[in-house]
Amino acid sequence: YDVGVATRSLPEGGLVEIWYPADESAAGGSVSYNVRDFLAPEIAALLTGDVDDSIAIDATRDAPAASDGPFPIVLFSHGASSFRTQSSHLAEHLASWGIVTASTDHPSRDLLNSLGGTAEGQPPSTDQMRSMRTYLTTLDDDPVLGGGLDNDRVALGGHSAGGGTIAEVALDEGILGYVSYASGLRDSVPDVPSLFMAGELDAIIEASRTAEAFELAPAPSWLWVFGEAGHLAFSDLCAIGGGDANLIVLAEAAGLGAFIDERLRVLATDGCEEPNRPVQDVWPGIDQAATGFYRWVFGLDDEPIGLDESVVTSGVTVTSK
Repeated sequence: YDVGVATRSLPEGGLVEIWYPADESAAGGSVSYNVRDFLAPEIAALLTGDVDDSIAIDATRDAPAASDGPFPIVLFSHGASSFRTQSSHLAEHLASWGIVTASTDHPSRDLLNSLGGTAEGQPPSTDQMRSMRTYLTTLDDDPVLGGGLDNDRVALGGHSAGGGTIAEVALDEGILGYVSYASGLRDSVPDVPSLFMAGELDAIIEASRTAEAFELAPAPSWLWVFGEAGHLAFSDLCAIGGGDANLIVLAEAAGLGAFIDERLRVLATDGCEEPNRPVQDVWPGIDQAATGFYRWVFGLDDEPIGLDESVVTSGVTVTSK
């Protein structure tokens, strides 16, 4: 499918980004996100016009949804000090294979509130996930998305801290499965199919912790560990400005480098620099595994396809049960 993108508002506030299969009018389109849009205005103003803080994907904003829907839905939860469009390349790929992805910001840990020191006391991330799920059921008459969303087929995806969020939401009724990127499990172990992915060089959430979560999860479950890859390989955050920047590069360009503590500096660059390979080399394997898993749990494929050793990205270790 060609891909469309729409932005909608939750009733209680906060935006939802929705990537979806679109009709042929979306062909050849491009959508760009700018990191400065997720910063406080006074900080965003420090990024001058010659600083490329964009992330571009092949999609068309507000293109009509493809007519042969409705399509199953993945609810995505972003990581710490991040934002709802952090994994837009993955969302674009899923949409091209007939899977809607919806993502919202989590004020308890998003980039805006993390930098502003206002994250403490915000509602928990599970609240936004559940609100987003409920909100999507109200869009049957939406002029763009109407008829395109199958709210009876819902799965989850979460990166880093988002992996903990979806482990809780996966306990809710009707969730068909989840994909956890560079994360682990908290106290809850959902009894639904799961796929865990990790970067071998991840210094934020070590691959061993993700492997432990895989061992706890009931079958069927898969574990994919990517060699020469770190924490942010599962996001777009090492490919800002076409791959020439990351969040710390932007902070330095804005003159804020001295105010970035070491914890955030490591979090915002893990996986972006050598000895990690370029994230664009890792993405095809991530896309393959996620797409194959979701298509199977949604019943689009009778058997899991692409979740074995036939990996399009080199240096991947696959374990299953």
